[in-house]
Amino acid sequence: MEATDEEWSDARRLSKEETLRLIETKVLELLRAVKQGENPSMTLVNRSGSNALRDRRGVLHLGQHRTTRYLFPKRSEGRTGRLSLRSGAQSFARIWQALALVYQLVQEGKTATQREAYYCLVKHFKSQIEFNNTLQGMQALRLVAYHISGGIAGLLLWKENDGNWENCSASSNGKRIPGSIDDTTHQFRSMGARYILVVEKDAVFTYLCGQRIWDSLPCILMTGCGYPSLSVRALLKQLQTQFDLPVLGLFDYNPHGLRILLTYRYGSVRMGTESYAYAVDIHWLGVHYKDLFEDDGSPKVSPSSLQTWTASDQRVSNGLKSRLQHCTGVPDYIRELEIMERKETKAEIEALNGHGAAGGGMDTLESKIIHKILCKKYY
Repeated sequence: MEATDEEWSDARRLSKEETLRLIETKVLELLRAVKQGENPSMTLVNRSGSNALRDRRGVLHLGQHRTTRYLFPKRSEGRTGRLSLRSGAQSFARIWQALALVYQLVQEGKTATQREAYYCLVKHFKSQIEFNNTLQGMQALRLVAYHISGGIAGLLLWKENDGNWENCSASSNGKRIPGSIDDTTHQFRSMGARYILVVEKDAVFTYLCGQRIWDSLPCILMTGCGYPSLSVRALLKQLQTQFDLPVLGLFDYNPHGLRILLTYRYGSVRMGTESYAYAVDIHWLGVHYKDLFEDDGSPKVSPSSLQTWTASDQRVSNGLKSRLQHCTGVPDYIRELEIMERKETKAEIEALNGHGAAGGGMDTLESKIIHKILCKKYY
């Protein structure tokens, strides 16, 4: 049975058995094409910015454009005869090895980060980037597993596969979020949470877990450890939908922090066809300019915690400004970004640790978060 392009492109929605069958079918197709002297190919959804569409809210959707990827380098015009296996052997081997690894992981019910998978096949790929691009081209990211890098804690009960309920507030380090989207579709019970607090960094997440911020502020605490995987975003979407709680996000005061916020809010083209489905109505809790500076421009935080604006920051900022033009209800985002550029200053969340040059303790971060939320100082 031949697997259609659409079926291959939508492999993430398939069950374990369907996924294994799809890979088996695709491998047979590739072998048949090579035997017949043809150039095996896959036609997939184009995941570039040129194929991105935005709805009236600014949420990203992928269009209908398709890209054909050939397993062997295409021959120059005028060249005839059978395919040169020498020129394409390495390319074929990379695809073959990646498919074999995906198949093994799915069959055994295991997961691996892209980094772990790359080191399993390091002899076949020149770099991590080359490996990642191969997986993205195959639309197999979920099968190899998204990064198991998120965390969740606070006033939430999580029902495990064995039927037991895990109290996410019981551990001082929280609970790690599984890397597969299917593994995040569990049953949950709120323990009186009134907010969902998303923080950019694992270090901040770990500290707030240690402080048990949910004892002072009834909340569910989450982190995607930087740019969130689809599994982290899928879990956040499920919790927001089920409990109808406001989602508040705390990110670094720099263009990358804002871009991570926009990934939660609007999705990401690079994450593929399902990205838009996990867009959430997240509010920007900080870090804001007024968290760092007084009205007269003098710093509220230690000057040593302020960082210099770079050419890379400017490039990211330019891209964000272009993107925000297509989004609704974000004038405060644009204003904050313009202030960053004008002041040529940025800062990490940790800058809120203390007051001025005298410094302070990490407890000031917790108190500032609580104060901002209770006073509704978010966009």
